[in-house]
Amino acid sequence: MKKAAPVISAIFHPLVMPTLGLLLLLNSGTYFSLLDPAAKRAILFVMALGTLIFPVIMVPILYYRNLVSNMEVITREERLVPQVIILILYIVTFIYFVRLPLNRAIHAYVLSVDITLFVLVVLNIRFRISFHTAALGGITGLIIALIYLYETPLQLLLLLAILTAGLTGTAQLSLGEKRSVEVYTGFILGFGLVFGTLLVY
Repeated sequence: MKKAAPVISAIFHPLVMPTLGLLLLLNSGTYFSLLDPAAKRAILFVMALGTLIFPVIMVPILYYRNLVSNMEVITREERLVPQVIILILYIVTFIYFVRLPLNRAIHAYVLSVDITLFVLVVLNIRFRISFHTAALGGITGLIIALIYLYETPLQLLLLLAILTAGLTGTAQLSLGEKRSVEVYTGFILGFGLVFGTLLVY
């Protein structure tokens, strides 16, 4: 497991999950699936730009500006700098989405991603909570919200999301990066915040 753990952590990286979740939402078998394919691509591109591409670009820039001492951003203090910058990028992405004439559920999902990241950044000032399992908890919360709100038959996808979260959490534990409580807390937080936001927005 130790050899596969870095690969698993990279494949299911937290920065990939917001775009993956939106892709799932737009192809969930609900009326969101009826959107024009070109519109879907444009929406996904905006999401990927703000929550994946720009954040990935930021770490090398911070390294070359000597704001972090290592490309892997090891220390908790150094992690805070890119986390806050990424949070700002996420907020800007949400503001842009709100201005688009899209269904409220899409706005709610993008907002839930921002809320989850904000809570994680604040809590990680004192605690260590897994961003990986929080992201997969968010995907799980999204799937359950779609099943609950739209009666969409996504049970197989739900099972896959739970298994993936378990696999990723095990990889985190195998690498020694997180303790069990940090892995479980991340999943519960991600699940609760995304599911709750979609219900009340």
